[in-house]
Amino acid sequence: MALDLSALSRQVRAMSGSLAVEAGDKHGRQALALGRYLESADEHALWAQAAELSRETSAWLLARPLEPLNRTRDLPPRPADYALVATDGSQIDVERHGMAACYVINIGRVFLRYGAHPAARLSSRPSLYYRDEDLYLSDGVRRIPIEGNYLSAKRDIEEGLALAELADEFLPRHGPGPRAYRQETFDTIRVNPPELAEGIPAIALQDGTLVRWTLAGAEKFVQDAFLQPYLRYLDAMRARGVPVASYISRPRAPEVAGTIRLMFCPDVDVAQGRGAKCSACSDAAANRTPSCMACQGLTDADILADMLDEGQRGPLFASMSRINVECYGEHLIHFFYLRVGREVARVELPRWVAEDRAQVDLVHTLVYDQCMKGQGYPVALARAHEQAIVRAADRRAFLGIVEGSLLRAELPASDSRKRESKERQAL
Repeated sequence: MALDLSALSRQVRAMSGSLAVEAGDKHGRQALALGRYLESADEHALWAQAAELSRETSAWLLARPLEPLNRTRDLPPRPADYALVATDGSQIDVERHGMAACYVINIGRVFLRYGAHPAARLSSRPSLYYRDEDLYLSDGVRRIPIEGNYLSAKRDIEEGLALAELADEFLPRHGPGPRAYRQETFDTIRVNPPELAEGIPAIALQDGTLVRWTLAGAEKFVQDAFLQPYLRYLDAMRARGVPVASYISRPRAPEVAGTIRLMFCPDVDVAQGRGAKCSACSDAAANRTPSCMACQGLTDADILADMLDEGQRGPLFASMSRINVECYGEHLIHFFYLRVGREVARVELPRWVAEDRAQVDLVHTLVYDQCMKGQGYPVALARAHEQAIVRAADRRAFLGIVEGSLLRAELPASDSRKRESKERQAL
């Protein structure tokens, strides 16, 4: 047996005991953080300034509040008829020890319409990438492989473009802008669509964050290569008046928690124009645990959970992450937290959606309705995932197709010795 489960079981028991001890401490710190947060509920403008002042100097992530901190919104009325489009993606990574340098991105695409004329369209679109420009980014001197986080960024772009294409086919146009991208390629696979969802509310929904965190530390030419197409996709959705949102289940973001840390920080003085200066923390200099450490390890959802009742959303915040502030412009990503059963989920929105109360309310009620239809997770995203997922059997079949095609073309079709050795056992 390769994995010694009996040895692991002893370690799991030790982990459970340790987590039980930590749970009590964590609960106390959650209560302390939430209490400090609510004490400052009417000072959201002050803490927005503090977040701006501390963005470059704090050692943690921050969020800029846009509404009173204790504001909650009840679930808005759900329209009787509505439509939405959703996408999700998966991939077959580049296999360095494989037969050919290539990767596959598979995008699951979903259109759902509810009400008097219900309809659904589910499909997937796989794309094979093997050309040099698919495998590498280049600034004329260096070549950066598109793999790992960069392949994920490539998939994010494809998910966005597919969402824009679905909107072009199925959703009504509320804005004067041009049609979305790659319409000529989408026309080649057009199905007979249901009656266009004219005159009914509609949204576009993605899974996961809209902030491209994986690009935060990348060089400028790498960021541009991935971000510019993604931002143009958001341009197209804004032009046609379709609100874009993303849903994050069990979010781990600590941005609101980071702003609460400022409330404990003795260095912050907005009147004097001083933000957090973590390298010279006065508490630490006095050999004491910094007061802001009460928030260490807490997520936004941990702190805000007790503030939200079922179906309620909390106040709007803007993410202060560097890549968001410096690169997204008019698409600056905002977010709110939403109570869905036992979970507090994060819903992200571009600024042009967040600034329109009617669109925020529409996203709120439709995302919640989708969660109820999907037993706690948006059903459109669950169906998109099902369309997108690449299973082990699919991967093996794809590799078999590659091998056969290479052999017919009289090209080398063998794995590396390392990979071959993993496929057989010998002593």
